[in-house]
Amino acid sequence: MNVDLKNKIVVITGASKGIGRELARNFAYEGASVVINYFHSENEAIELFKEINNYNSNCLLAKADVTNYDDVLNMYHQVINKYSRVDILINNAGKCDDDLIYFMSEEKWNRIIDVNLTGTFLCCKVFTKIMARQNCGKIFNISSLKGQEGCSGQTNYSASKAGVIGFTKSLAKEVGQFNISVNAVCPGFIVTDLNRHNQKKVSIARNKSVLDLSSTLSDFINFMMMMCSDNIQGISGRVFTLDSRIL
Repeated sequence: MNVDLKNKIVVITGASKGIGRELARNFAYEGASVVINYFHSENEAIELFKEINNYNSNCLLAKADVTNYDDVLNMYHQVINKYSRVDILINNAGKCDDDLIYFMSEEKWNRIIDVNLTGTFLCCKVFTKIMARQNCGKIFNISSLKGQEGCSGQTNYSASKAGVIGFTKSLAKEVGQFNISVNAVCPGFIVTDLNRHNQKKVSIARNKSVLDLSSTLSDFINFMMMMCSDNIQGISGRVFTLDSRIL
């Protein structure tokens, strides 16, 4: 089956690192016009933009704090001024800051909720407007297995990702009338900047997985490219868990 992403306008938040970076690389390689959103990691974002520009010169670098409405709105205007439309929004920007609840500060709680959940809300609030006018669009909110099963020491992260799932299901019901699909994706365990220095997490993930973890990133990328193509049209309000941690 051919997966054609040519000329798709794809906004990816938190695209300078981790799975967002790999999404940007692969979507751009397939001919999509990728909006590379970043906030703190400017050097990494510029490096990625230059790399992608070698094979796709129609991408955009957009600095914006997804927790700030004015920043998101400014990014939206940059995108519309350049492309006039948005086909796909991938809310990938995420953060974790673990602690037991006895030691977790309000600031640590609020920061994770703000980035993971409020950031998703603000981007959807802004970008669904153009999608509604177009009468088409796809939104993918990156959640986590932790949002379904919970995890000790990650009440803030788990709550934020559970919130993303509830938000996704509700938004799908709101915007379906405009031919906008909204789905949540929980990737398999992928070593990124969020977890690469925590060998305990890596070890637990390997022990709980019934399959080898080496293909989880490629599985995720391939799944996202298929879902973003025109081959898939009639799915919304779903939670896709791309994982084998079932023990």
